[in-house]
Amino acid sequence: MNFVPRIILALVAGVVVGGGFMAWDKHRGAEWVVSPQQIAAARADGQTGVQSRPGTVTVRPIRSETADVLPFKWGLYGVGAALVVFVATRQRKGERRA
Repeated sequence: MNFVPRIILALVAGVVVGGGFMAWDKHRGAEWVVSPQQIAAARADGQTGVQSRPGTVTVRPIRSETADVLPFKWGLYGVGAALVVFVATRQRKGERRA
């Protein structure tokens, strides 16, 4: 395969994989230990906050300790996928060009 289509295919794969991991982490709430939505739901039920442990009530959202690392994780997965696609689409020794 020629160089330019390989680069484009690798970039598309990297963006799709990185975006997929980002969507998955956002969906499962990996950024929050206690999210604002959980606190709002608890207040709607008449409680003052979310009971995280017996005797402990959280009234403010708490970010996860790993929340700042998540964009690097998404980027590394995207770069890894792009490299795999770029290497997998190379022209192997002994192949002929059409």
